[in-house]
Amino acid sequence: MKKVKQILAATGLVVGFSLAHAGPIVIAGTDADDHGFLSGGVNQTGWKFMQLAMSNIGGAVSNGQTNAVCIGCNGSQASAAFSSAFGLAGLAGWTSSQLITTTDITNFFNNTGAVNLSNTGFIYMPTTTYNVGGGIDDSQLGVVNLNGTNINNFLAAGGGLFTQEQATSSIGYGWLTSLLPTLVVKGDNSGGVADASQLALTPQGNVQFPGLTNTDISNATPWHAYFEGGFGALQSLIVGNGNNFAANILDDTVVLGGGFAGGGGVIACGQANQPACNNVPEPDSLPLVLAALGGLYIAQRKKTKVL
Repeated sequence: MKKVKQILAATGLVVGFSLAHAGPIVIAGTDADDHGFLSGGVNQTGWKFMQLAMSNIGGAVSNGQTNAVCIGCNGSQASAAFSSAFGLAGLAGWTSSQLITTTDITNFFNNTGAVNLSNTGFIYMPTTTYNVGGGIDDSQLGVVNLNGTNINNFLAAGGGLFTQEQATSSIGYGWLTSLLPTLVVKGDNSGGVADASQLALTPQGNVQFPGLTNTDISNATPWHAYFEGGFGALQSLIVGNGNNFAANILDDTVVLGGGFAGGGGVIACGQANQPACNNVPEPDSLPLVLAALGGLYIAQRKKTKVL
């Protein structure tokens, strides 16, 4: 790659493309941090799901940063789950940080803090404090909700995101619905969850979470929220039985995601204050780009000889 660029630059041709791709996303209606544990050095049920999510997210981040930042890990179960899942995710060379004060979280998003968007690999947010000890609280969510566009731009630049259930807060997922106005969040408080004991991976979920089974995620229940309406650039990764309890049909999206396996992972694109859709080449397109550049180089050489 470097040699090709040098040769083309020497011929006077302009090379201008990026190998970065939009980052990986997991947005969950689960409180897996509250329904997991560490046993014999191995994460179980909900914490296993978190570990695999962080491992996959860290492996797909393309912004060159290697710090995982928990916003709203206020101690207790929430912090223990984050630390255990991150610690066993196999992310060699990565570090982690936890931001608690609204000042630090504000400075994170406006890039004035020591830990900020520009030096972060992926953002993690735990379940709300209403469902897990030490979870994210409304004051912290209030700051996050003001920064939906910053989160989306961070993802477009190759950063990652992993969030847990926020529907038990009256302002939960405000940052998400600011990006996807037609998204509908159904939760315990809305009467939307009928059976919170069953979960199943979709075909896309199986790709994103190799080694995770339906039993693993179902054992990490009850879950507390699911999503309907417009998903934007996101896909359904895990479904549960919310609307169709009597028919026992698993068709309600409990976990949204995207951006893995070379796919573009923004939440929303193409609208005002949103990243452009598919605005950078993906890794799979690299051979085509190189072939095109090689053709330009050969053509330039032939032209030079003729002259």
